[in-house]
Amino acid sequence: MADDAHHPPTRRRDAQDNRDRLIAAAREVFAESGFDVPLDAIARRAGVGRATLYRNFSDRYALGSAIFASNVAALEALAAAHAGRPDAFTTLLSAIIEQQIASHALVPALLTGPGAPDLHALARRMTRLLAGPLRQAQAAAAIRRDLAPSDVLSVIAMVSAAVVGAPTLAARRRRATRALQLVLDGLVPRV
Repeated sequence: MADDAHHPPTRRRDAQDNRDRLIAAAREVFAESGFDVPLDAIARRAGVGRATLYRNFSDRYALGSAIFASNVAALEALAAAHAGRPDAFTTLLSAIIEQQIASHALVPALLTGPGAPDLHALARRMTRLLAGPLRQAQAAAAIRRDLAPSDVLSVIAMVSAAVVGAPTLAARRRRATRALQLVLDGLVPRV
């Protein structure tokens, strides 16, 4: 299924539009109301019927995995757009944290749900995605030389933990922004 997330099957244009709207709606509704929100709310937000939702996603875990696959694809596009730039690493890290703010309700549920193997494949893609920009930032002396791509996943987890319990998207964003700034201060080499 991880390959499907990277190379989706060809769909009719209207079917792909419906799927994209469902993913966008789920991202918003899960961020606002949590992972246990009724799936009907997502279908309504997307402007489609329940049958369309279930034709595309067998359950909320499949929908959550699709959100993460979409997030990683967006990060890959961002990485390509910033290739060769010394700020690519911090740009990607900030984008990842922004995704975590919006997807905070998904992480705990998906790690224990049936979609977990797909998330591990996505984590491997993200590690590969960060490796080149991290090396470039290290070569430019913008980031500590001893930081490994696997360390970056720990940094993301630490910043993501800062948003737990925040009641609103704005509060999560404030907490994550502050936590990321503190972490970045530790990642920049001392002169």
